[in-house]
Amino acid sequence: MTPASSPVVLLLAAGEGRRFGGAKQLAEIEGEPMCHRVARLVLGLGFPVVAVTGAHAEAVEHVLRELPLHRLRHEGWSEGMGSSIAAGTRHVMANHSRASGILICLSDQPLLNVEGLRDMVARHRVAPDKVLMARHNGIPGPPTLLPRDCFAELAMLTGPAGARSVIERDMSRVEFFDFPENLDVDTPQDLDDVRQHLLNTPNR
Repeated sequence: MTPASSPVVLLLAAGEGRRFGGAKQLAEIEGEPMCHRVARLVLGLGFPVVAVTGAHAEAVEHVLRELPLHRLRHEGWSEGMGSSIAAGTRHVMANHSRASGILICLSDQPLLNVEGLRDMVARHRVAPDKVLMARHNGIPGPPTLLPRDCFAELAMLTGPAGARSVIERDMSRVEFFDFPENLDVDTPQDLDDVRQHLLNTPNR
């Protein structure tokens, strides 16, 4: 059961990794599979976490097996990120009836800033009707915290655009949070960049 005024974290880990050339969720960063690293970080927020798997589901679920989260296998993952968000949202609606929002995070963002997420959650608690969105070097994108009144729309999504249509429907309610480095790992070069960044940031 989710406490009142608390979101559920939706961790998207269903992608095929076509540009990466395989299961990027399993790529190791400092000896830890990337999806495990991100799951561990978001679990630190203290909210329920639903990890949506799809492509490479068995391998990803095996990596996540010891973490206290729910693993939701989405057979329709190839329909795009929107479909994965929809599947996760339907699970939240059915199993977390008091959830005040959904915090969408991506398993390919291994530099995820937990303090930034805590700031978003703090704002959500005082302004639960707002859509809260990270911004990286001026570019908006996940993580994104969407309020409860968006659930019905989220549950109907499909296609590759994620939750963009829901967010853009009323930009007046969107607030942005500037996050530091938060590189998406889409290619092997991106992974090398993340590893190099961590090597050059000893006191993180």
